[in-house]
Formats: sequence, C-alpha cells, structure tokens
Amino acid sequence: MTCKDIRHLRFACLLTGFALLCLPHAAWAKWYLLAAAHPNNLIVIDTETDTVVKDIALEGRGPALNIAPNPAHPQYAYVVNDLARSVAMVDLDEGKQVTSFPLSNENELVRTMAIDVNPQGTRLFIYEMPLKKGLGQYEAEETRIRVMDLETNKILTTFTAPRQVLSLASSKDGKRLYTFSVGQDISVFDAEKGKLIDTIPLLNRNITGIGRTDGLPAWNPYQENNYLVSFSVTVSDSLTGQMTLGVASLDLTQADPELRVTELQPYNADSYNITAQLSPISNKVYFSYNSLWKIDPKTRQVEQTAPLSNTYFFPLLHPEGKKVYCGANWSDVAVFDAETLAPITKIALGHSQTGGPNDFRFVQK
Repeated sequence: MTCKDIRHLRFACLLTGFALLCLPHAAWAKWYLLAAAHPNNLIVIDTETDTVVKDIALEGRGPALNIAPNPAHPQYAYVVNDLARSVAMVDLDEGKQVTSFPLSNENELVRTMAIDVNPQGTRLFIYEMPLKKGLGQYEAEETRIRVMDLETNKILTTFTAPRQVLSLASSKDGKRLYTFSVGQDISVFDAEKGKLIDTIPLLNRNITGIGRTDGLPAWNPYQENNYLVSFSVTVSDSLTGQMTLGVASLDLTQADPELRVTELQPYNADSYNITAQLSPISNKVYFSYNSLWKIDPKTRQVEQTAPLSNTYFFPLLHPEGKKVYCGANWSDVAVFDAETLAPITKIALGHSQTGGPNDFRFVQK
C-alpha cells in the first residue's frame, strides 16, 4: 500500500466516523429491557438476542421494585429498593449502583410506590407515604412528592399529592406531572411549581349510562412508547349493573390530553387481568394473565390468543412494536410475536420477579 493509499484510507475512516456521529441516536442505538427481580437485583436484557447481558446486584435490602430510566441519560436508571424506603441510582454501563436516596429519617418512616424521571433527565420525582414516628406508634402524614435535582442529587422541593398513587408520568415537554391512583381521578401538577393545575375524570366520567370506571394504572412504560399512557379499566353500566372490560389511554405529547376509554369485551372470569397496553404503532390492545390476547379497539374483537404456561401480570410491548414481553411474575419473561402471538422464546432471569408496579422498563442506548 502506498503512502497515497494510506492517506485516502485515513480520510475515508474520518468521513465514516463523522457520518456515524451525525446519525440520529435511534439509528445506531438498540433497546434493552430492564427487569426488577428478587432478592434485590436489576436485570438487563438485550432485546435483539433476548438474552440477559447483566445481572446487577443492588446494595442493601430488597426487593427491587419500580424502575425509572433516565430518557436524556440512558446510562442511568433508578430503582426502588430497601423495603420501598430508598431509591438506588444504577450505572447500566458499569453494571453497578453508584448512589442511593434514602427516604426515611429519624423522625419519619417513608416508603414509596412510584417514581419518574422527567424527559430532560434533570428531575427525579418520588411519591412518598410518610409516617411520623412516635413512642410505640406511627402517625400517618400527608402523602407527598419529593423532587430531586439529578445534577446535584439534592432535594429541590416537596409538595402534597393524592393518596394511593401507583404511578407517575411526565408530559413530553416536562411541564406537567400526572399521578395515577387506585380508585381516583388523575391529578395533574405543574412540575416546576408543584401546584395542582387540573384533574382528569376517571372514576366518574359523568357520561350517561356509565357508573363507575375502575383501573389499576400500574406498569407504565410510557416514555418508550411515544409518551402514551395506557392501562385496562372496567366500566360499569349504571342501568344494568354489568361490567365491561376496556382500555384507557392518555397521550402526553399533547398540551391538554383527553382521556380516551374504549369498552371492548364483557368483563368476566375469562377476561380477568391486572392491566393492559395499547400499541401506539398498530393501535392494538394487549392483555395477559393466564393467557395472552390481542384486541382491535375499532372492531372490539379478539384477533389472536395464546396460552401462557404461567400467570404473567403484564404484557409489555417492545417500543418497535414487533414483540410482546410477558412478565412481572415467576422467574422468566415469555416473548411473543406481536402480530401473530406466536411464542418466540423464554428469558430465564435467574430470580423470581417482584410483581410490583413498573417492574419493567425499556431503555435505548
């Protein structure tokens, strides 16, 4: 090879490197599935090969529960652990816990069931259930949300929040924080000021003929699915008393999103489930419990069903829409084709899962 050839080769390599840097992040990054498992572990799964690539043991006591990825800095994820009294910060590249945020103090016992990181990756929101410590007794205090500055890891502020919150979600612009509670309407807060600015009716939607609408707004991989929050609901007919299974969705890319509820099938023992997911790509709804099934919300017909070898609490749709991961129970994750529901594989985790809300999240890096 001549000197001229070497110069041409170097120039070509430089151009290739520059071109790669100019490509959008999604053009070369790939998706990983994060799973919380006993006793206090965070599992990292490569979704191209559907294999476990890291098993990260967290410090202290478990169990590992809710996971909140950092959309702006996908190297980091946050996991609730230590009997729900702490939030661990995990470096996914290094495969280790780098710090933690204890919630309790000498005056209070504090636990959490919901965390979220804003799209800008600068704020960690932690829903807190505090108990005031007394002599031989505890006194329940107002539930609240703690806001952490992720650049300094310091507390910015706290503000009062509803009770029984199971999940949090941020709007795509980061200006609003949504709280989803058991048997309550959806509360909307100004994410910067911590003030309640709106309430979206869920429990009683004031629609003729509809009585109560109940849903369990847990398991919420919304950021990975273009900020679409979705979960299953049961809708009661105020005249007949009959119950209908449906899906609720909220598009958090909109400035003033409307809660959409679609009734799908009669609610009975065969259609029992804990929650569901609506695909923002195909607009199909996936449910799982003792079986996996797919429903078209336009026709309200079941299109495909697949038996499950174990009870899986939640169908988790891959952000690219091609595969469904069933998990949140047992010691494996079952993978299916999203179109046909044909089984693809099972991913052994090496640990049983905790079955808590938001035990699975996707991250692209």
